[in-house]
Amino acid sequence: MTPQRLKTVDIKTVPIPPSIAEEIETFEAEAMRLIAGDGSSDLFRPFRLQHGIYGQRQPGVQMVRIKIPFGGISANQLRQVAELADRYATGVGHVTTRQDIQLHFVELKDVPAIMRGLAEVGLTTREACANTVRNVTACHLAGVCRGEVFDVTPYAKTIAYHLLRNPLNQSLPRKFKIAFSGCAHDCALTPIHDVGLLAVKRADGAIGFRMVAGGGLGSAPRVAQLLREFTPMDELIPSIEAVIKVFDTLGNRKNRNKARLKFVIDKLGFEEFKRRWEAAYASMGHSLPKDEGIRLLQHQDEPTALIMPAKNGSSPAATNGNGHAGHIGSETPFQMWKRTNVVPQKQAGYATAAIKLFMGDITSEQLLVVADLAERYSNGNLRTTINQNLVIRWIPESQVEALYDDLSLHGLADPGAELVEDIIACPGTDTCGLGITSSKGLARALAEVFPAGRVPEDLAGVDVKISGCHNACAQHHISTIGLHGVGKRLGNHVAPHYELHLGGSVNGTPRIGQMTVKLPAKAVPAALTHLIDVYRRDRLANEGLPGFIVRVGKNKLKDELIPYTIVPAYEDDPTYYYDWEGEEEFILEDLGPGECAGGALEMIENGILEADQELYQAKLLVDNHQYSVSVNKSYRAVLAAAKALLVTEGLEPSTDSETFIEFDSRIAQKGTVSPIYRNLNQTVGDLGPKETTEQSAREKMAFAKGFVDACRAATEQMGKDLKLAPVQEVQAPAPPAPAEVTTAVPAQAGAPVYDLRGVACPLNYVKTKLKLEMMDAGEQLEVWLDAGEPIKNVPMSLKNDGHKVLLQEALESEASHYRVLVEKVGE
Repeated sequence: MTPQRLKTVDIKTVPIPPSIAEEIETFEAEAMRLIAGDGSSDLFRPFRLQHGIYGQRQPGVQMVRIKIPFGGISANQLRQVAELADRYATGVGHVTTRQDIQLHFVELKDVPAIMRGLAEVGLTTREACANTVRNVTACHLAGVCRGEVFDVTPYAKTIAYHLLRNPLNQSLPRKFKIAFSGCAHDCALTPIHDVGLLAVKRADGAIGFRMVAGGGLGSAPRVAQLLREFTPMDELIPSIEAVIKVFDTLGNRKNRNKARLKFVIDKLGFEEFKRRWEAAYASMGHSLPKDEGIRLLQHQDEPTALIMPAKNGSSPAATNGNGHAGHIGSETPFQMWKRTNVVPQKQAGYATAAIKLFMGDITSEQLLVVADLAERYSNGNLRTTINQNLVIRWIPESQVEALYDDLSLHGLADPGAELVEDIIACPGTDTCGLGITSSKGLARALAEVFPAGRVPEDLAGVDVKISGCHNACAQHHISTIGLHGVGKRLGNHVAPHYELHLGGSVNGTPRIGQMTVKLPAKAVPAALTHLIDVYRRDRLANEGLPGFIVRVGKNKLKDELIPYTIVPAYEDDPTYYYDWEGEEEFILEDLGPGECAGGALEMIENGILEADQELYQAKLLVDNHQYSVSVNKSYRAVLAAAKALLVTEGLEPSTDSETFIEFDSRIAQKGTVSPIYRNLNQTVGDLGPKETTEQSAREKMAFAKGFVDACRAATEQMGKDLKLAPVQEVQAPAPPAPAEVTTAVPAQAGAPVYDLRGVACPLNYVKTKLKLEMMDAGEQLEVWLDAGEPIKNVPMSLKNDGHKVLLQEALESEASHYRVLVEKVGE
């Protein structure tokens, strides 16, 4: 059939409220001052972020984030977004995992015009970024879902607008995220939010919310804990405000890396946090549930009338509930799209259709098309989803095929929406200043592993999420298969890698995925293909991939994937040193100072990975009767793991014998590993080809594997403070402190001098950290560092640890070296 021609519709605007107009004028004045060179970019930055405007990786342009509470947006608003994207950005809108819409590559001078255009249709960028309450998210099927307890839309909208521009929400220690889910399936992912609210209904018929607090992802993922089993509607606003109040009062404002609510709870303990929350609740005048009931903001979303309503319960759009019903091989394109993208509503005769956006991107022309189709086939209301798609609701089932035909004409009828093939990926190095790898490039490469609309039914319920760095914008920690980008230096080159997290979930008991192995970017598709093959080979009857991962466990899967971690030398295969779709060799961009602790952790992780790789080769060799070489590989595994743990002591021994001696005195004798791993110099020594029998080779391999596992277990108990926990009392005297250096250059304030010239990052930081740990609070230490990375990174890392950097200057007559005076601050 030939669809009707799409009409051009005028955008309806309203006068901008005076207070909002003044707010935009203030932003414009400050922006013009900066452009003219009269302002400070450092001072302007937090102001800019407060208004939802991010700087990009590319200099001179901005990303504008439009706040879309609960994902609700009208066709009229969508047209305005399309016009603004076309006029001031790249002509592309990007739907995010928080249901916002972003415009990229906007010049600062044009931002005020975008703000005014948005305000004319009731949209804003305010508090979409910065240390504020971010966009309030909710399930995109709220109000039409067959399994929901009740429609959470008005509650999400009420909270979103109650907190917008609220004085309580303007200068928090860090960002704060809230989500509403309407049923036990928890589509809005409440366990990973600072406050998560799940709809519940008591036996007496009263409705309310199960309230959890303290969730979050990033470099230190946490699952939220139960704060209130049942929150009555009248107490919803004060309950949330009290959590924000405790966070505002106790959040860490000195160390951005420890500033989220989850760290407040870690420090206090949950019971003490709950007591503080109760006190804040009472102090804000809400000690008794006698306050006026919540005034809900309604969201008008009535359907168009059906000409012939379908009988209750019948639905030609029905699937098996997970999008994987029917026979794939014989389907027409429309049947495939309907099976994967169309969901029957609880209202008889209506369906919701998802428009799959590849990693959230949609052109301005397509936005106009979607706006027109939403009005033609429905009531003009749409919703964005946390999986970066758009949905049109209230479509009469008799019109579903006609809608598909119109979507097809404009490249908007891809199947597989919200399923495993609908891979979630953050912008990565395309635009983000923090991005390390091309997450979108990898997502495109994985399309061959997970073909749209043709993924077998045994992968139902599986999801794939890719973040370009550890900040987890794509929420990789809670997906079945999660990946986040890192770089790994190999000789004179750097290869893009991804850390693979397996088994994350929010359904049932929430689980943070386990970091299983670090894969070179080029090997990820092959590694995931092998993972799926292993699942199909070893699964139990009726066992899904998520359950298989949990049952089999991290170590078994790691062993299967170790072959895919090996990177050939640059001379043998340079493609491993290029990112997906990269035209130039991969490099680690300057992401700012203060990353020493992260660098040390990476050294430790890489050492354990090297040990795993040596063990993998040892097993292959012994199975092929190459016993002597296998013994050598077992020896190299022990050496690599020992070196990894010595990083925590700021050591990088130059010989094997020195490594074993230092490991014994500084690690083994402290009880960090089992006593059987003491005196490695005698136990392991020079494992040359003295014994070449299969039995001896396997015995040495078993010893090496036990040692590597023990070292790994020690690192898994270690936090970012790099402290290893002893399992028994220390049995050897503490090692002597590093010798201090006397010099003709006078020390500041009589402080001892620690000469670290020639010591590279991050070991210079670890050595300084260990030195400070042996000092009392208030004592000072003068550290000598090289120019370049050491002087840029070490002082900032010490500041992040909470210490005071009192002085930083070049050594006299030595521009290539610096002195830094540090004062230790107590716990």
